[in-house]
Amino acid sequence: MTKPWIKNTIRTRWLTGIGLAGMLAASGCGRDGAATVTVGSKDFTEQFIVAEIVAQTIEARTDLNVRRRTNLGGTMICHNAMRQGSIDVYVEYTGTALRSILGKETASVDPNRIYDAVKEGYKRDFDLVWLAPFGFNNTYAMTVRRDFAEKHGLESIGDLEPMADTLTAGFTAEFAVREDGYPGLKMAYGFEFRSARDMDPSLMYRAVAGEQVDVICAFATDGRIAAYDLATLRDNRNFFPPYDAAPIARAEVLTQHPQLADALAALAGMIDDATMRQLNREVDAENREPAAVARDFLIAQGIIPVEEDRESQSQAVNSGP
Repeated sequence: MTKPWIKNTIRTRWLTGIGLAGMLAASGCGRDGAATVTVGSKDFTEQFIVAEIVAQTIEARTDLNVRRRTNLGGTMICHNAMRQGSIDVYVEYTGTALRSILGKETASVDPNRIYDAVKEGYKRDFDLVWLAPFGFNNTYAMTVRRDFAEKHGLESIGDLEPMADTLTAGFTAEFAVREDGYPGLKMAYGFEFRSARDMDPSLMYRAVAGEQVDVICAFATDGRIAAYDLATLRDNRNFFPPYDAAPIARAEVLTQHPQLADALAALAGMIDDATMRQLNREVDAENREPAAVARDFLIAQGIIPVEEDRESQSQAVNSGP
């Protein structure tokens, strides 16, 4: 059975094909005449959860209504939706922004310097504003089965070199083409896998655990690494930059609704790597809905009082399918 939070995949691809800008309103009037902001997301579990964390925080701490446009697709789809005004807020990762959007090399592994660089570049080039990071770093993580790592003495990515031409990799479509993905990895480490299969993020972990592939481009905060007892290989050449997650918003919307930035400031530094792994695992391994996982987290952190949470459930505007 299709999970409820991914039912909009076909509809989303159709919207993308004919142009998001012509179909979606960015800011408008919602329930009781209040303004509405649109929160978007990419197409994997963590993004569904953090989009709900952002949306529910806005609902709880402002008088704004929230329209959800989740599961839009990859980085460029979400970025273009922001530039077109089709969505107002979504969560991005600093390393992705630096390499894939701004097209800059990673001059430093200092997360603060990278954050400052993308914050400046996004405001200058796109009039988009980076808000304070959540506190977790979802870097790419080359991952294999634990028994496979132990058998071959694998501890770092470089240890794959002698056998790389015999291995099958499972990569997301983005990782396969991005400079901070497989093309750059090949140059940095000087080897190439026998083959690389294009895989949906939700299928990679099961595929490597089931020996359909030998290595995958996992996400460091994904709870399925532990759930499938996988081993993450150390990036011994520091190829991957930090991927600190933070909400970004259109400057125009922040000017119109200054309470938006104030509300999201409450999330600064609230989610560390271990917490994000646990939230992801609750969805992927325990089959909970992202909205419920996000709500419980926000209540536990005191961002949504229990009584306010109940009210938001009855009043929230959700125009997703």
